[in-house]
Amino acid sequence: MIGAPTQSPARVPAGPRCRCGAALTITPGKRAKEFCSEACKKRAARARKAADRAAEAARETAPGKKGRLGKGLTEFSHPPLTSDFAEVAVVGGTGESERAAALSEQTTRRAATAAVRRYQGRKVLNRVSGIDACGGCGRRVLDPDTGVIYAKSSRGYVVTIGLVRCGRIWFCPECSSAIRRGRTEEIKTGALRHLAAGGTLAVVVLTARHNQTTDLDSLVAALWGGPLLDDKGAPVLDRSGKPRRAPGAYQRMLTAPAFYGRPEARRTRKDGTQYVRPAEDGIRHRIGYIGMVRAAEVTRSKKNGYHPHLNLLVFLGGELSGTPAKGDVVGHFEPSETDLGDWEDWLREMWAGALKRADPKFEPSTDCDTPGCKCKGKGHGVMVSIVRSADDVALIEYLTKNQDGKRERPDSVDQDLEAAGAAAMETARLDSKTGRGRKSMTPFQILYRLWDIEVAGLDPDMAEGYGTPKQLRAWWAQYEEALAGRRAIEWTRGLRRHVDLDGDDDEETDLQYVYEPEAAPLDGGVVLTSDAMRLVVGADAELDLDDVVRAEAYYSAVDVVTGLGGRADHVRVATAEELAEVQEVLFARTQERAEESRRQRRIAEHEAEQAAAHRKRQELARCLGLLVRQRGGTQDDSAADNFVAHIHANR
Repeated sequence: MIGAPTQSPARVPAGPRCRCGAALTITPGKRAKEFCSEACKKRAARARKAADRAAEAARETAPGKKGRLGKGLTEFSHPPLTSDFAEVAVVGGTGESERAAALSEQTTRRAATAAVRRYQGRKVLNRVSGIDACGGCGRRVLDPDTGVIYAKSSRGYVVTIGLVRCGRIWFCPECSSAIRRGRTEEIKTGALRHLAAGGTLAVVVLTARHNQTTDLDSLVAALWGGPLLDDKGAPVLDRSGKPRRAPGAYQRMLTAPAFYGRPEARRTRKDGTQYVRPAEDGIRHRIGYIGMVRAAEVTRSKKNGYHPHLNLLVFLGGELSGTPAKGDVVGHFEPSETDLGDWEDWLREMWAGALKRADPKFEPSTDCDTPGCKCKGKGHGVMVSIVRSADDVALIEYLTKNQDGKRERPDSVDQDLEAAGAAAMETARLDSKTGRGRKSMTPFQILYRLWDIEVAGLDPDMAEGYGTPKQLRAWWAQYEEALAGRRAIEWTRGLRRHVDLDGDDDEETDLQYVYEPEAAPLDGGVVLTSDAMRLVVGADAELDLDDVVRAEAYYSAVDVVTGLGGRADHVRVATAEELAEVQEVLFARTQERAEESRRQRRIAEHEAEQAAAHRKRQELARCLGLLVRQRGGTQDDSAADNFVAHIHANR
C-alpha cells in the first residue's frame, strides 16, 4: 500500500457507481460498465462536448495581468467580456443565459476534478519517486519559522504558499501543469507573431518503432541524444570537464548538410594545392527555416510499451541574413508546395536512416498499406501539418488594435488564433492529454492508477489505465531513470529573438511558472505552523483545508488540525493585510533559495573548470617529462621526475 491516509469518506466511493450516482452491478467475467443506462451515456457525451466549448469560452474570457510574455494576458490573448457583451448574452433569452451558466458550472467542475487528480498524483509521487526533490514537493515547509499560508486569492482560487516545489516537468503533475501552461502561452505568442509577419508554421511529429522489450533510455537517446559513454559505461568528458553528449536523430536532422547547407570553406587537394569550396544552400534556405520548438512526450501502450516521440513546431517562410542562431530575419515569404514536399520527403528518409544507424529495431516505416490510415500511406515515422495565416493583414490589424476597444474580429483571425493555440497545445501540453481507454496511458496516469487502487481502494478493473501496482512502480522507475535531467521543451538558438520574445529554457524559469500563483493578492485565509502542516500532509488532508478556505470558513481550519491530533494554537486566521506580510517574508525566502541554488551551480561550474585545468596541467607535465627523458638519452629518470614534481608544485 502507498500509505494509510486520512481522507473524507465522500471522496472514496463505496462501490462502482454511474456518473449520475446510481450503483452499478458487476458481472464476473464481463467488462465493467461505466453507465447505468444508455440515456446516462448520452448525457455524459453531451456534457463533455459542452464542457469543451465552455473551456474554450473560458480561455477567451480569462482575466490576466501585466507581466512578461507567456504569463497571463498578452496582446494575443482574447479580451475579457465587458458589460456590453454581458447584456447581449442576457438579451439572447433566458434559455441562453441558463445554458451559459450551466456551461460555466461544468467547466468549473471539470477544472476542480483535474486539480484533485493532480493532487492525488503528486501524493503518490512523493512516496514512489526515487528523486529527492519529487519526494518533498508540496510536503516540505520552505521556512519553518514562518509556516504555511492557505488562502483565497483575489481571483477566487485557493493558493498554498510556503511549501517547496520540485519544478520537475516530467514527473510532477502539479508542477508540470503550471510549467506547461506558461510554456504554451509563450509558444502561442511566438507562433502568432510569426503568422502575423507573413510566416508559415509546420507541426511535425517524429516517432520510432518500439515494442514491449525496447529499453526506454536507449530509445530516448536515439531520438534526441544522451550522454556519451566509454566502453566501461563511464561518461566521456570534454576538455572543460563536462560530460560529452552523443547526438540523436533530432540533432542530426538539424546539422545534416542536405538540410543546413555548407558554408564557404578552404580545402586542400591531395597534391597539396588549395582551393575554396563555394557555399551551398540546403533545404532550409528554400523553405525559410528560422528555428523550431521541440517538445518531447512519452506515453505507454499496453501492447508496445513506452512510446517516446517528439512534437516540433517549425517556423518557416523567413528570409535570413546569416544563420538561424546568429542571423536576423529581414523578410518573409510563402514556401512553395514543391519545396515543402521535398523537405518532408527528405525528413522522412533521413529520420528513418538516423534511427536505423542507432539501432535497426528503431527504424520506422516510410510507407504504409493500411487502408484509411492517418499517415496516408507515407509511413509512421514522420507526420507533417502546415499552418498558414488565413489573412495575415487582418491578423496584424487585430493584434495591433486589439487594445483600442475593437471588439469584433474577422473569421480569419479566429482561424489564426485557433490554429496557433492548437499548435501550441499539441506541442507542449502533455499534462492535459490522456491515454485511449485501457490500451494506453500517460506517465501521470500511472500515478493516478496507483492512487485509485492503493488509496481509494477501487477495484483494479474500475481504475483508469492498466497494470498491477508492482508493474506500475517498475514502469515509473524506468521512466524516471530515462528522463531525469532531460529537457522537455526547448527552443532552438535565436528563435525567441526572431519573434521578439525574451526568456530561456532553464529550470529556474520553470520554477517561476510554478511559484507564480503564489504572488497573487490574498483576500483571507489561515497560517499553519510547520508542525500543523506536517500533520495535514501526513494525513492527506490538504483537500479538506482547500474546501474550508474556498468556503471562507477559516475557523473550521482549526477543527481540521485538531481532528488530526494537532493543537488549535498552531492555526491562525489572518486578514488580507496580515497575509500580505507573511507572503512577503515567504517570497524573500523563496528568492534566497533561488539565489543559493544559483550560487551552488556557479560553485560546481568553477570546480569543474578547476578540475579540467588541473587535468590539463597534469597532461602537460607528463608530456614535458617525456620530452626531458628523450632529450637526456639516459635511463635515469630522476631528473625527469624532479622536473614533473616541480611543475606540480608550482601549478
